[in-house]
Amino acid sequence: MSHTTLPTSLVESSIVMLRPPYDPLLVPAIEASKIALPENLNVENLRGTADLFGPDKILQDNPSLEHAEYRVPDLKDGDAEVILSVFRTKNSVETDRPALYHVHGGGQVAGNRFTALEIAMGYFAGIDAVFVSVEYRLAPEFRAPAALHDAYAGLLWTAEHSTELGIDVSKIILYGCSGGGPIAAGSAILCRNNQKLYPCALMLLTPMLDDRDSTVSSKQFARDGPWCGTTNRMAWDHVLGNERGGPNVSELVSPARAKDLAGLPPTFIDVGVCEVFRDEAVAFASRLWESGVSAELHAWPGGYHGFDMLAAGSPLANIAVAAKMSWVKRIVSGTGKK
Repeated sequence: MSHTTLPTSLVESSIVMLRPPYDPLLVPAIEASKIALPENLNVENLRGTADLFGPDKILQDNPSLEHAEYRVPDLKDGDAEVILSVFRTKNSVETDRPALYHVHGGGQVAGNRFTALEIAMGYFAGIDAVFVSVEYRLAPEFRAPAALHDAYAGLLWTAEHSTELGIDVSKIILYGCSGGGPIAAGSAILCRNNQKLYPCALMLLTPMLDDRDSTVSSKQFARDGPWCGTTNRMAWDHVLGNERGGPNVSELVSPARAKDLAGLPPTFIDVGVCEVFRDEAVAFASRLWESGVSAELHAWPGGYHGFDMLAAGSPLANIAVAAKMSWVKRIVSGTGKK
């Protein structure tokens, strides 16, 4: 009996990886926005989107707020100062307000401290809060742990100057979206390691937690979606260089590698079922539970990366935003704490 061996390329092309479908109501938003990135990450083009965000629009949309800029010392002598932007109510008499410490997204290679900050502010609707956002150094010009050092230094300064800023130091929520997720999670682990009593909670939205590119979802969405697995791997290459995927990467930089998360604050995690970050987000939530940490996890069916921003107003986006707002209110009121 003779056997025919197919060329490897034909065998690979004949294998179709099953994956959950996008919510059909979300698909037009991708097509209309033209937001999907090419597989080959172009850092310069991605950084161009930062022009969409700035303090003027935030103040225009929120006339009750004022903006101040602070330059604070970094962790290492010789490093440039860290820039923080602080938005707070102009005429508030409150001196113990909750605070959001915002670590922006952008794959750790793009964005600025104003990127999607206004969206995060929306989760605090009706709450007199202080919003602090950090300008951290970007890869590949500054590889890890530069961004982590900047974000952590800014968080330390915020806590140390809480009275000046009108913040209740026991009500600082540490927030990281997408590429800000690993930096925020790493900062929370550093606070735990250094026995800091803050943040009171950690909020990770569609977080980029794992450099190893080894999950099922990273393969299912390797070439599809607003942020695909191929793009994600290239971004991690910028952050870690040749160390990406190797044995020497710190859990502070790639928090999915952490084996013990005991002592972290209550954590909110959400992620789309149809995106590369799904499995690492779910695994991180499981590790939090295993470590005795209170964690709320939402895996949104049919949701792609950033669907609640790109398809704002859609039924699924409305539910996802409502879940975030509900969690913030519970944390601020004290009912969501461990």
